[in-house]
Amino acid sequence: MTDLALGHKTAEQNHQRMTLLATSVSYVLVILDTSIVNVALESISPDLGTEITGLQWIVTAYVIIFASLVLSGGALGDTFGARKIYMIGLVLFTAASLISGCAPSLPVLIAGRILQGVGASLLVPSALSLIRHAYKDDAARARAIASWAGAGGAAQILGPLIGGLLLAVFDWRSIFFVNVPICLGGLWLTLRIGRQTGDHGGRRLDLPGQLSAALAMILLIAALIEGREFGWSNGWILAAIALSVLSALSFVIIEHTSKSPMLPLSLFSNPVFSWVSFAVLLGAAVFFGMLFVLNLYFLRGAGYTPLQTGIAMVPLALLATAGNLTSARLAHMVNPLSLMLAGAAFRLIGFAGVAWASTGFSYPLIALPLLLIGFGAGLSNPMAISVMLSTVDKKYAGITSGISFATGQLGVSIGVAIFGAFLADAHRIADGTRIAATLSAASTALIILIVWRLWRPTAGPAP
Repeated sequence: MTDLALGHKTAEQNHQRMTLLATSVSYVLVILDTSIVNVALESISPDLGTEITGLQWIVTAYVIIFASLVLSGGALGDTFGARKIYMIGLVLFTAASLISGCAPSLPVLIAGRILQGVGASLLVPSALSLIRHAYKDDAARARAIASWAGAGGAAQILGPLIGGLLLAVFDWRSIFFVNVPICLGGLWLTLRIGRQTGDHGGRRLDLPGQLSAALAMILLIAALIEGREFGWSNGWILAAIALSVLSALSFVIIEHTSKSPMLPLSLFSNPVFSWVSFAVLLGAAVFFGMLFVLNLYFLRGAGYTPLQTGIAMVPLALLATAGNLTSARLAHMVNPLSLMLAGAAFRLIGFAGVAWASTGFSYPLIALPLLLIGFGAGLSNPMAISVMLSTVDKKYAGITSGISFATGQLGVSIGVAIFGAFLADAHRIADGTRIAATLSAASTALIILIVWRLWRPTAGPAP
């Protein structure tokens, strides 16, 4: 190899490492702000004078905006360049974290969380685009994406623990201020990536589709959160539900007639794709809905400090990572649907265990079910996207990943919106937790039925 070729290879490797490091920062931020907030809810509640409804909005405002805008975030990266959009995402996330940390009231905090969701919707798809551009080799790209996802997994594990440590020393505002130096570090790293990166001239922004999709999602979540307080027969709640349905129908019509749809509806003509997408939505709803419930169960019911709550949730996150690793090792030997089925079975047993053990506020009794839930989620989640990708043409691989991500985030919002209502009575936390766990077990049984029906015709070795 000539000196020139060696120098070119070294420069390419340095560029790849810098790109992976810079993009991993964003995923750490995105996942950290999904998990770290839960342990701070009990501290935020008295300071801003809010109860369960306000706490639900603090969690869902971020997630629902993220879910509704992530596909358009990818289109903006394609149009204007992934590096530029990625940096805008980091700037927005920095500003949003400062607003959230300085928030004097609940509406200001929710506004900051909404802006964080906008930033996250630009960061994730642009990060993947930058990685795809930097790594030309398929195998190297797959390893890079796995490392990028692993950074998010580490944030998921450490989020509650970091939050607990921060709250042991500072107040709840510190969980937002901690994002600022991370964002600034990400900006510095991104400036060192070459300018000619990204996929200019790709998908166009589907503004009518984006507006109708976002409106449908936001109105649905608003009705689910506020329905308990205002009453399901309240005119505003009924109007929100009706407008959500109309917006969803408008979205379908727009996407069906658009020359550049945000969401190609033809993908859903494949029943496997459609049913697995529904399983992802339902699975995310019950898993993250239960995480919201369990954090308040430990904080309010068992009287744990935020740090103790963070420590209590670490085993679940660790076993989720173990499930991911097990899934990766078995993926080439076992049908992905079989792993989805096994993961759902673990979660079903775990949710049933939580329903049985939650009345006594005994951590040893509830710890084993948490381990099963974590391992089951880690085992099946990566296989869902694998199954979805196997049903579509390669040109739809990027949009399929986006659909999977958006579907999961929408499920998170729905889960928190529904499950939070079970904890409305602060004196019946254990009963609310048992009801939530029972509903989770029933929903997971439905997922098992769906996956089993899909698995039967394909039972055998992985394709």
